[in-house]
Amino acid sequence: MAGAFKASAEVLLAAEKDSVSHRELPTCFLLRHATELFLKSALVVAHRAFVSTGADFPAVSVGGKSKAMTHVHGVGALYAALVAVLNEHQAELEKRARTAWLPMPEELNKAIRDIEAMDERGVFFRYPTERNEAKSVNKPMTAQELTGWDSDQRGALKALVMLNNDDEIVGAYRYDPNLLTEELATLQSACDWLNSIHVGLRIELAGGR
Repeated sequence: MAGAFKASAEVLLAAEKDSVSHRELPTCFLLRHATELFLKSALVVAHRAFVSTGADFPAVSVGGKSKAMTHVHGVGALYAALVAVLNEHQAELEKRARTAWLPMPEELNKAIRDIEAMDERGVFFRYPTERNEAKSVNKPMTAQELTGWDSDQRGALKALVMLNNDDEIVGAYRYDPNLLTEELATLQSACDWLNSIHVGLRIELAGGR
């Protein structure tokens, strides 16, 4: 299922820049959800390989409290749980696997931290009203910013300008074509790493199941 969300995001990313209106937000949502599902899959594989509790799914520590994995959506807590299981059973992991799984790559560590910072509750990319300004291609700007825009240094300005009856500027919104660029790059990085980790652990610890 995680692969389907990732593949759907890649279809949107492959489209021409302006062919799909506001494509960045749903693309981020798809990648964010794929990241969570890859993490949960890898955690279940590691749990079943090393932990004999009789439970199908592991518990995850969130804020010092143990919660069922199915009720946890924060990638930070899920990632911490995965790393903890692998570290706790590192000796057995090294015996059973050919891959040097630990330590985790710093690029992935950073991506998880960044995702957690932008979307701790797992709803930022899901609901358009959550911190809406950050997710809109229309960025508010003041009249001073509008009149002082330097197109030679900053490029052409595309904006919606609202005037009163005296032709005075009362509101302006700049169109930003590079919405969520950094967030997309971070999510793509995390998703690619976790896809590989989830597949690798399944092959080496669960016979590909």
